[in-house]
Amino acid sequence: MPNTASWLRAAFLGDKSDRQHRVAPKTRALQLGTAAAAFGVLGVVTGVGGPSTEQPAVETAAVVTPIDQAVPLHVPAPQPAADPGPAAAPAPAEQPAPEAAPVPEQPVQEAKPVDQIGAWIDEAVHVMEQNGVSRDQVDTEAIRMIIMHESNGDPSATNNWDSNAAAGTPSIGLMQTIEPTFESFALPGHEDIYNPVDNIIAATRYAISRYGSVADVPGVSGVRSGGSYLGY
Repeated sequence: MPNTASWLRAAFLGDKSDRQHRVAPKTRALQLGTAAAAFGVLGVVTGVGGPSTEQPAVETAAVVTPIDQAVPLHVPAPQPAADPGPAAAPAPAEQPAPEAAPVPEQPVQEAKPVDQIGAWIDEAVHVMEQNGVSRDQVDTEAIRMIIMHESNGDPSATNNWDSNAAAGTPSIGLMQTIEPTFESFALPGHEDIYNPVDNIIAATRYAISRYGSVADVPGVSGVRSGGSYLGY
């Protein structure tokens, strides 16, 4: 652009080489304005096309630390939860009142027949002990054996067929005594030959007097030794 530069130089500096082309002042002012505008455009074009003299902006690069070199942050260890202590046991549910166990029905027991013979024997033994008869001489089982063989437990039994009956003194009562024997061994207040207790008293005292004890009556000892019963 030599012509343009020479022209601009002449316009601003008043180069003598162009004096022969000098124009009127008004026209010169217009030329100066035009030159200034052109100069501004030229500066822009020159700035775009030429090398940049400005320093590039310094960009701050983010420094990224590798993960494996990162300084670990202090992370507080998790604190264990406070032990609330044993849980309170739930209140026991209200239990219904236990039902009363049914009372088992007791089997109806039939009344046992009273051992009348045993009762008579016990009463007679009690009376004899009160009158000095030793209990060692009285064998209640032996007395029962005599009763069952002599009268089968019948206080009113009377023997009218043996030799005593033929002699006029039949055997009477529970232990089949004749009247003379009964009267000899009866105790005061027990003098009824048909009364079972009175009969046992007189007959037992007679057996003790004759054989030493009721257990030694021949019929009793015979049965106990495996033999048969014999009348006394």
